[in-house]
Amino acid sequence: MDRLYERSSRRRETGSLDARVRDAITAHAEAHQLGDVLSAARWCCETRSVRLKRPGPLARVTKSGDPDREHATVALILPRYLVVAGEQRGVHVRSIRLEDLSVGRGLASNIDTGVSATGLRTGTTEPAWFYIGLGDNTDGKAFLDTLRGAITEVKPA
Repeated sequence: MDRLYERSSRRRETGSLDARVRDAITAHAEAHQLGDVLSAARWCCETRSVRLKRPGPLARVTKSGDPDREHATVALILPRYLVVAGEQRGVHVRSIRLEDLSVGRGLASNIDTGVSATGLRTGTTEPAWFYIGLGDNTDGKAFLDTLRGAITEVKPA
């Protein structure tokens, strides 16, 4: 099956992120009392995703397909949290405690590069699932390795 997106990830300094994304991350951190996440980030990864094909007819009718041709995702690994900001039809931020987080390749791994994340999102009581698209390049792989290591570090034995 063909890939859905062309993805490229790169390590970034949090100060070099788009101001709208930084402001949204800061607002989320303040609302959930996460502290200064931009300064505390151990790893900041920005992934640019370009949709390779237009959504199919059913996805267009049900509006379940991705209408954006291109978007960016920023993921921050903190000492105790993962923060993900998606720049897709506005900026949406979510966070999850690393000790509550499980990551895996998921169903999309055959047609996409990235990782499925499952756990309790900050401010919720229900488990949530989301997909973090990552490039299949050096920085994308390094981010995923670092994320797995950070999860292992905080999980109780």
